[in-house]
Amino acid sequence: MKRKLSSALLVIACVTVLSGMGFAGACGSGSMADYITSGYNCTIDDKTFSNFQYTFNSNPPGFGIPPGSVSVTPILTPGDPGFQFSTGWHASTSSGVLMQDSLFQFTVNVNPGGSLITDVSLSIGGAGFVGTGSVIVDETVCLGATFPACSGGTVDYLRVFHDITGSKSYDEISFAGVSEVDVEKDVLIDAGTNGSASLSLVTNQFSEVPEPGSILLFGSGAFALAGVLRRKIKH
Repeated sequence: MKRKLSSALLVIACVTVLSGMGFAGACGSGSMADYITSGYNCTIDDKTFSNFQYTFNSNPPGFGIPPGSVSVTPILTPGDPGFQFSTGWHASTSSGVLMQDSLFQFTVNVNPGGSLITDVSLSIGGAGFVGTGSVIVDETVCLGATFPACSGGTVDYLRVFHDITGSKSYDEISFAGVSEVDVEKDVLIDAGTNGSASLSLVTNQFSEVPEPGSILLFGSGAFALAGVLRRKIKH
């Protein structure tokens, strides 16, 4: 009787712990207003995305892009998950809105048993400029820890742009596998002294490599299958 009671208590304790941990639902399409809800987190495959923050401003004040106007679309590509952020960033000297700036922040964690992140990419689409206008997206990442200190991690940078100096719509960094990446991305649309600039979307993706155990398991399965086929051929 005591043994049965102890087992029941153990099950209840496990359920309680798991309930306290909570389970993140799948990331869905929505707006930044949905994602920056306090405590919100979501998953794509074996990755959990959390700590979403968004701030915005403009010159003159009052013309920044609010979170409800920024669409968020999860990228579900196997082995390369991420997000696409889209809205109508625009600045021009003719309109009087000389600058729009949006700052995105979030954290990516590998779930237990998941594949480590080995690559981060940043890209833009729908970018254009006239005259002194410019589109610049600067991203700072903390690999293996979180900001502001990034203690125990490594800080790296990505940049894409479109202006009179040239154009770079895609940037990428690769590194040894980590289980956590913290992201700070600044989107700056500037008209300059006599021009305009616009941007439609920004994309982030986090590539991964299979765990060594998964590779060994796959290899063992392949060898076993080959053995079965050889036996069948002999018979």
